[in-house]
Amino acid sequence: MPATAIYIAIVLLVNTGRFAYGDVEFKFPTTVTHGGYVTVSWRAAASDSIGTDPKDEIRLYCPRVPFGTLPGNTHIDVWPMSQVLFPDSRPPTQGSVIVGPLINMRVACELRFYTYSKVQNRLTEVAAGLSGVPSFNVGTSSVQPLQAHVAQTGNAGELRVTWVSSKPLDNLSYLWYHETADSLTTIVQATNTTYTASDMCGGEAAVVSPTQFRDPGTIYTAVMTGLEPNTEYTYWYGGWDFKKQKFNSPDRKILSPQSTDGSATSARILAYADMGAWGGVHVSAPSWNSPSLSVVDVIQNQWFAANKRVDLIAHIGDISYALGKGYVWERFFYRIEPIAIQAPYHVAIGNHEYDHVGYTSTKDPSGVTTSYNPPWGNYGDDSKGECAVPMYHRFKMPASPGSNSVFWYSHNVANVHMVYISTEHDLSPGSVQARWLEQDLRSVDRAAQPWIVVGGHRALYNNVKYASGVDPDLPFQNYGRQYLNPLFTQYGVNLYISGHYHNYVRTCQLLNGACVSKGGTVYITVGTGGADQEPSTTSTQSWSRKYITNTYGVMTLETTSSASALLKFVDTTGRVLDSTTITHGTNLPPRMYPTVTSCVEQALLAISAQHYQENWVL
Repeated sequence: MPATAIYIAIVLLVNTGRFAYGDVEFKFPTTVTHGGYVTVSWRAAASDSIGTDPKDEIRLYCPRVPFGTLPGNTHIDVWPMSQVLFPDSRPPTQGSVIVGPLINMRVACELRFYTYSKVQNRLTEVAAGLSGVPSFNVGTSSVQPLQAHVAQTGNAGELRVTWVSSKPLDNLSYLWYHETADSLTTIVQATNTTYTASDMCGGEAAVVSPTQFRDPGTIYTAVMTGLEPNTEYTYWYGGWDFKKQKFNSPDRKILSPQSTDGSATSARILAYADMGAWGGVHVSAPSWNSPSLSVVDVIQNQWFAANKRVDLIAHIGDISYALGKGYVWERFFYRIEPIAIQAPYHVAIGNHEYDHVGYTSTKDPSGVTTSYNPPWGNYGDDSKGECAVPMYHRFKMPASPGSNSVFWYSHNVANVHMVYISTEHDLSPGSVQARWLEQDLRSVDRAAQPWIVVGGHRALYNNVKYASGVDPDLPFQNYGRQYLNPLFTQYGVNLYISGHYHNYVRTCQLLNGACVSKGGTVYITVGTGGADQEPSTTSTQSWSRKYITNTYGVMTLETTSSASALLKFVDTTGRVLDSTTITHGTNLPPRMYPTVTSCVEQALLAISAQHYQENWVL
């Protein structure tokens, strides 16, 4: 944990078991470093005193609450005294707890101390209205550029950088970049967007409050162009504040994409699903020390710190688990930024970003007025009304003919063709997505991209065994196998990556429902990004080759040649818990040149996608 840079002293007086708030003192500077920590220390005279009960807590309010008011449950984060390790059954009469990391929320914030009353069986604010609670700002400025992440654009020699800040004075922000070995710098002016509560489909996501919808800031994006393949570039980004002070990010370094013309013979792709940014806004789950932090750390330590090239990080759905809570999106991007600035970070849509059953809305950015909810499915209001609006604005994914923003799209990574589908939309034959998927698979140049990987949030194969004996997602598995497996077989898809189930599952290479030694498709569930794990028992299935639960980690795909690739599962300690080689069979399709029919289909798909984008209302 970083060294403590800030000190808050809370001196508490006790009188015959009753709380007396004679001396409550908060000490800290007016500015806290973005991502910084605060040490809260206390001293008490008796074991039942303020600050010594595990139920006591420190709450974070952003924005700060006017002096003399009781803010109640409008706090966005909380640190309970139960985080302190008591040496015996009696709490100590003095101690400290570390609060943080604190994130630049672009507003003034404050910390307030609450103590648990055994008599009233509730939390009570200490010294509310009796002494001023100083406010503080996190970060150097509201214009400080944060939440950066990189993505491919779909065009050769390009990388997109996206970041967030408050709107600068002149509404101008820039991206600077150059080859690390060359100081000649290119400057690109960024474009920007944002979204409001009225853009949401409804529900909790549309409620404006510190704990629900909050201003997401201004989302900037700019594209590096003309990049030489497989070359290190230095880049930075930012703008100016109202005092005309320049606020840039630190220098970042990234390797440009490898060539996709067939000259690249290897690629390394990391993947996981179901991560989240647990804690905050009263979520009763692991807080900042949650497994998702360990997943980010193992990626940093095992690959980036070891100077091992990473061509892509693929997050296959259930991204932040914000569920309409804007602060959680802020936490999530703070968490992934260290890795998302070093390699393209691409996402697939999950149920907790998109599903919004119960709303009829023209605001759905995927272009539908009613979300997908077949009678056999278990689709619900899993996004709490977000309907992917934050995803749509925060992530700009590569464009391909007929693609649909973050919902379905494809791109090439060295010798791999990556496809992302939405399991939250119709995939049956004749649907817009199904027609796009077949056209996309048909158009792959297998000489340049011999490997095809498809990512979709919901799994097609999983053998978790529930105590009830009922798997609520089994209907989707049957549906997905019916419509997707024939396509995967016809076009030689090598790997399907999913999540949704919070465990790791790997099948054999499946071809027409049977295990084969060469060819076929491997189906992997890697819902190990940080969310609570599934039950540890499994059912016996002939296709199952590996099942891991109660473990968090990352799947890696390394294409070592055009004929074989290595799959691994690496846990958060760096151990390899699963490893297998997949090989091409004799069913590898030749290059599919566009026919007149496919060109017409492609044009119609593009028109359909444009119609979708032009007919939903923000």
